[in-house]
Amino acid sequence: MRALILRPLCTVVLVVFGLILLRSVLQRFTQGEFQAAHKSRVVVFGDSHGNDVPLRGVPRFNRQAQDLVSTWLRMRALADAQSPDSQVDVVVLTLWPMKFGPLAEDRMSGAIQSDGWHQSVLGKAGPLLRLGDFLRAEWPWRLKWQLLLHSAQLESVRHMMGWVCRDGNLANDYCAPLSDRAMHTDWFQDARLSTWAFSAILDLVDATGWQLVILENPMHPSYLELANQASLNAYLDLMHDAAEATDVHYLHMGWDTLPNSAFFDFHHLSCEGMAHVQGRLDPLLEGLLN
Repeated sequence: MRALILRPLCTVVLVVFGLILLRSVLQRFTQGEFQAAHKSRVVVFGDSHGNDVPLRGVPRFNRQAQDLVSTWLRMRALADAQSPDSQVDVVVLTLWPMKFGPLAEDRMSGAIQSDGWHQSVLGKAGPLLRLGDFLRAEWPWRLKWQLLLHSAQLESVRHMMGWVCRDGNLANDYCAPLSDRAMHTDWFQDARLSTWAFSAILDLVDATGWQLVILENPMHPSYLELANQASLNAYLDLMHDAAEATDVHYLHMGWDTLPNSAFFDFHHLSCEGMAHVQGRLDPLLEGLLN
């Protein structure tokens, strides 16, 4: 009887010990990724819009549909890896109104998502979490559970070094496919977790001494016309308020007028649109780095 109890107990203990050991290895590997990024003067964070930023040889910790909490976790990891010989001067954060939108808040609420978002995005946050993160009053308990659950995927965080250039293919009558909530409700007033994460990013930048470039890529005119105007205005107020700090630079291009050929969809850019961004971003970075 004793053996019947001890054997499965020992098996569980060994499995848990193995998972802890593997997680420790992944954390060290992930930390190495952020340590390597300190050899660059510029580092990019954000969502898939980071793939539209034509900066050669710059490490990027962005991911498709990445939320602002996950972005803050990655920025914090970069700060933790900082050493006296760090070369990082500027962090570029790609941002646009829908990072505060209803879909972003739904995802970060921890509610089950049919598109597998939690598995693909939160699974990457595992090596970045601290025990204290699960005690944060600002995070919904369901988000904490999803982070804990999907961190069991034991994935590491890697940086990327390139970007994607695509030709524009939008029809002349193209219209952004927005949900009723995005169009007809003032969703920004409910963006509690997104605004918390954005504030945490600003505090982190202030503490590290980095210069922050908020990079807002151009958006298709149909999106700007259809999205809830009160929410867009509240977003703009938040960006302009943030840019009052001397270490924050808001590259406000979302409302720039560009032809359909500059867009791949209503919020991703073609090669033509990327060239427009480069024409504005390069001079700003040159001024900050020289």
